[in-house]
Amino acid sequence: MLYLQDLDTYNKSTVSYAATKIQPNDILKITVSDLNPLVAAPFNISGGGAQQMSIELMKLSGYLVTPEGTISMPVLDTINVVGLRPANLELTLKARLIDEGYLVNPTVQVRVINNKFTILGEVQSPGVKPFTEESISLLDAIGIAGDLTYAGVRTDIKLIRELDGERLVYHIDLTTASWMSNPEFRIRQNDVIVVTPNKLKVNSAGLIKDPLQTIGIIASLLTLYFLILK
Repeated sequence: MLYLQDLDTYNKSTVSYAATKIQPNDILKITVSDLNPLVAAPFNISGGGAQQMSIELMKLSGYLVTPEGTISMPVLDTINVVGLRPANLELTLKARLIDEGYLVNPTVQVRVINNKFTILGEVQSPGVKPFTEESISLLDAIGIAGDLTYAGVRTDIKLIRELDGERLVYHIDLTTASWMSNPEFRIRQNDVIVVTPNKLKVNSAGLIKDPLQTIGIIASLLTLYFLILK
């Protein structure tokens, strides 16, 4: 039941962060600003980005990445964004605004505003969970879900991720600390975490609850068989 049983051996280990990339169905908040707000206004959906909006309103007014991996911005029109990091897209947009003569020294901010992960199985609170960071740790995700239940298998947590058109499945043993050194195990947008139940929980969920019940059923059938013979 214990997590990170060999944690002392990984004391002062290096922390690495994997780059996250923009995917289809991401919603982007893109803000273009300039010393003169009037010249930057045409590139902002909200007319300059000065309004304070809730996350839900920003989602409705943000740029939804199409299945083809594009967004459509005012003036700049269709832009391919899938596979880029938000920081890379910022540089791309800034370069276009300067090279095409729209702005002289703009500032561009890009952020994914619908970050979420799904956690299923033996946790206290399964479901779809939003987060605001670019990525969070697996322990953070488990904490958001209220921790694993007593019946959760801690030696084989499944992490499912879609990346560059492929579906990847990782298996993580929470009883060790070695996985903490792998940046791929940080939770990103649209990740799915599955916590499987142990054998006792699986057996108790079926028609036959335990071995004693099985023995009782067999004994009853044998008794019925001998009564019929007599």
